[in-house]
Amino acid sequence: MINDMKMGIRLLRYGYGIKTNLVLLIVCTVVDMLCFALELAGITTPLDGYMLLACAMIPVQILFSLNAVDIVLASPVRKKLQTSVPTVMSLCATLAAYLIIALKKAVIVLIYPDKTAQSAMHLVFLGFLAAVILAFTGVLYKSFPAFLVMCFSLSGFISFFMMSILRSDFLGENMGSLVRGALIGVALSLAGGALEYALSVLFYKKPVSKKVLGEKLSREL
Repeated sequence: MINDMKMGIRLLRYGYGIKTNLVLLIVCTVVDMLCFALELAGITTPLDGYMLLACAMIPVQILFSLNAVDIVLASPVRKKLQTSVPTVMSLCATLAAYLIIALKKAVIVLIYPDKTAQSAMHLVFLGFLAAVILAFTGVLYKSFPAFLVMCFSLSGFISFFMMSILRSDFLGENMGSLVRGALIGVALSLAGGALEYALSVLFYKKPVSKKVLGEKLSREL
């Protein structure tokens, strides 16, 4: 696992669209900071944390662009670059982002104790989103329809279920509920990572979708 992580980090410099993805990373981070600032000011922003989860997927997107290059596809590490390496990178990045989100929620709860139940359920909600994103990543770059299904399923879930989940006090209204929410979110993320690896192995021999990798890259291949 550590070796896979080291390999992924070393290969990031050779990926396609690094500058574009860095700009996207900065934009998502700034938007997340703005949402957190609004939360500190007492203004509820249900999408707080969602952008950090998006940031966690950026390294995988850069790494997977290598899998469209013939020399990489012919290399002995091809299978790792399409299975274990992106899984480890995406899971570690997601867990790191989730930890930051949990710490931010702890700060919010310390300032606004009445938001404890909402913050706990928000962590569960984000854990579920992280699991869905991780699971789809296992097949996302192999199938454009899978990419569309993920986009529609996430937008539908956010639109129709998010507010009802955030209004729930199922986990309780004390600091322990925040811890329980965070642990559930971590468990969901780990399950999503396991499913990501399983799907990546299952669809390993399927060629990478140029549509998912981007129109500009498709023209240059």
